[in-house]
Amino acid sequence: MSCANKLTAAAFAVLLAATAACISAGAWHWSGNVVSEEACSAKVVALTFDDGPHPKKTPEILEILDKYDVHATFFAVGENAEAHPEIVKAEIDAGHEIGNHTYTHVFLKNADCEKVKREICAFDDYMLEEFEYKPKLLRPPGGLYNDSVCTFAESMGYSVILWSVDTRDWAHTSAGAIADTILDNVSGGDIILCHDFIGGEAHTAQALRTVIPQLKNMGYEFVTVSELMALSEK
Repeated sequence: MSCANKLTAAAFAVLLAATAACISAGAWHWSGNVVSEEACSAKVVALTFDDGPHPKKTPEILEILDKYDVHATFFAVGENAEAHPEIVKAEIDAGHEIGNHTYTHVFLKNADCEKVKREICAFDDYMLEEFEYKPKLLRPPGGLYNDSVCTFAESMGYSVILWSVDTRDWAHTSAGAIADTILDNVSGGDIILCHDFIGGEAHTAQALRTVIPQLKNMGYEFVTVSELMALSEK
């Protein structure tokens, strides 16, 4: 059964109640019902990568993450995932988390309700059918969302995830500038925005070779977004 046919009023009510409990507990940094950063005193951060998988750039990033024993969260685009299922499988097998970044990288804030539903569900259905994997996190492309996007996402069991540190790697920023942005702004609970699919020259992988060991030397641990969220519940 496709995700579009699984909505129930009861499930939606339960999810809204859970969301309200999290907000009232002050566990996360919220804008409406959207998570952008964990309120966390521990030195833990979550690396996230948008728009992939890319046939060359994503494997390079995976190799670096494996070298340093780091797990990350990949917000994949459905059509890219379908074009490179072997990379998605490699991400899952390595213990990384896969999030929903829509099927065709649509700016959901500007889409009508039916298109929002199709974009989220097409990705959801593909991941279930191909990998028996149910994503729990949605990152709207561009970080653009509205109440309708949040309402539908929550009804499907998704948490909507933004970020607290933008590396601006998408703007073809140099590796040094990417590294400086992270190292100068990082704090416990941060969700760091990177990309593993950038048109043209990209310096994300090179920056990671600097950032990961330096953050580890500073006492930081790397976790997935779901693990970061779970820490605030303890």
